[in-house]
Amino acid sequence: MSTAKPASLRHLWTRVPLAMVLLLVSTTVHAGSAPEGSAARSLPEDQKILHALNRLGFGARPGDVERVRAMGLDDYIRQQLDPTKIDDKACEKAVEPLDTLKMSSEHFMGQFFEDIKFFLQMQMASGNADDMKMRFGVDLPNDKKALSKDNPYQQNGLPNLGALAKRDSIRCMAELQQAKLMRAALSERQLQEVMVDFWSNHFNVDMRKNACRALIVAHDRDVIRTNALGKFHDLLSAVAHSPAMLAYLDNNENSVARERGAIETKLIEWYVSYKFGYSVKGQISNKEGPNENYGRELLELHTLGVDGGYTQKDVQEVARCFSGWSYSGMGGKFEFNKNRHDQGEKTVLGVRLPKDHGIKDGEDVLKLLSRHPSTAKFISRKLCQRFVSDEPPTELVERVAKVFTGTGGDIRKVIESIVNSDAFYAPTAVRSKIKSPFEYAVSAVRATGGEFTGRGWGMFGKLSYIEEGGALLGNDPKLSKEKKKSLNWHVHDMGQPLLAFAAPTGYPELSSKWVSPSALIDRLNFAVALTESDMKDIKVDVSRLLGKKVDADNAEAVIERLAATLLHQPLSDATKATLLRSLDVKEGRTIDIKKAAGLILGSPEFQRR
Repeated sequence: MSTAKPASLRHLWTRVPLAMVLLLVSTTVHAGSAPEGSAARSLPEDQKILHALNRLGFGARPGDVERVRAMGLDDYIRQQLDPTKIDDKACEKAVEPLDTLKMSSEHFMGQFFEDIKFFLQMQMASGNADDMKMRFGVDLPNDKKALSKDNPYQQNGLPNLGALAKRDSIRCMAELQQAKLMRAALSERQLQEVMVDFWSNHFNVDMRKNACRALIVAHDRDVIRTNALGKFHDLLSAVAHSPAMLAYLDNNENSVARERGAIETKLIEWYVSYKFGYSVKGQISNKEGPNENYGRELLELHTLGVDGGYTQKDVQEVARCFSGWSYSGMGGKFEFNKNRHDQGEKTVLGVRLPKDHGIKDGEDVLKLLSRHPSTAKFISRKLCQRFVSDEPPTELVERVAKVFTGTGGDIRKVIESIVNSDAFYAPTAVRSKIKSPFEYAVSAVRATGGEFTGRGWGMFGKLSYIEEGGALLGNDPKLSKEKKKSLNWHVHDMGQPLLAFAAPTGYPELSSKWVSPSALIDRLNFAVALTESDMKDIKVDVSRLLGKKVDADNAEAVIERLAATLLHQPLSDATKATLLRSLDVKEGRTIDIKKAAGLILGSPEFQRR
């Protein structure tokens, strides 16, 4: 599922007792269904509130249940469905130091080409192209004679930190991951962040691929976030025009079959040679042709679904419709090249598109797909999976699909219909889903009232993000071996590097896919690191969770209070007994409150939402 490595046993035992590991593995592996006995009980109001906070957001912070109870659950849900009316200045102030979030694709594209030149210089110094590909994820030429000897990244044999700190197209990857985590943890617009996560995964782009890292910030900012709770057609169209998506699914290579003229080919050779800093004379083919990648995924993953009633011929016709849809290498902006577009007549899903239709071919296909009954059913089922259960009731999916169709794909109305259904609050749905690593990490930070402390002042903070971006690009295991990790890298090591899943499917919506012994061990290590404030960028004051009225020498009282604060419900007898045994509480010894809180966060009860 990811490139993350399992935790080493040596590292595990220094943090987490074996008894807790065995309990977690034995109870959490039965994922995808609610805990035993849940079907027989009714749902009290506070449990409804907690369920809404877990599904419409990333869990409760200290005081959230009381706050929602005071304002009323229905009013809270209405507020979340209209995020523009929610004051979120505190969250935006927190992410403001991540300055790459405001930068343009044009800036990043320039940096991207500079990065390639930088890698070439480093290859010249190392003489190992294979090593450079592993570390930085780019293909490099082996001809040292083609490389310049001027290396701006060293001064007198030492790293030039000023030049390195300008590597914005690498830094932006880690800063975007950090912003995603911070917004999910800190934003008052919780449903907005849930939907940004949902659509980012549905319309997956692996930012490690080629120029995607230079285009991903604008994709997140201007495409996904802007349309997350709007009309599905508007979102689909924005994604189709997104340079990040076009680069990821190779639609910039999608052209009517043709041969370039000699002048056009030479101009391309000159441009690539100039940008990359080495000659590609004679290496650029003068032939172009169709690429079906985007057309196939548009039908299978973005709209109709694999059983949506399309054929291979439809895939080919859709690819023809989107030929010529690309982006400029200079500015990273969408562009339509009519010379590369197939101007012939086309037929998609039985609908005829006339010849010489130009860019309207693609636009008409997007309208057709956004209104198709299979799209309504496919999108509705995925949303029901996210908000209700891994296997949502068929009648719920059908009812939600009717709302999708009847409202013209109004995402806000579709979610409202799910939340207002009996299935949403059904006892069998409560705590039936296992949290993804992202959901788990963010919910733990929220539950503990964790504070983001930053990565360091000025250039040193930037270098930390450059290091993470470079490690992400090159699958470098160095950061995974460090004792103190960032929140972002803990999520990476738990198996979910953010915005960096290679396959266009995105991460699985089925929560049971996240359960394995090694993954659960990584979660336990993270939980204890969090409560012990043994992380690069998160600080937790566990004493605030305990309050002043609990006897710290009474182990059972401490565990019960921490469970009430972190879980808002009692622990099971099995979990409680295992915790007491794991903490090795003996008469005359004060309980380790930080470790106790960490083990509760690692418990089977906290793994579910």
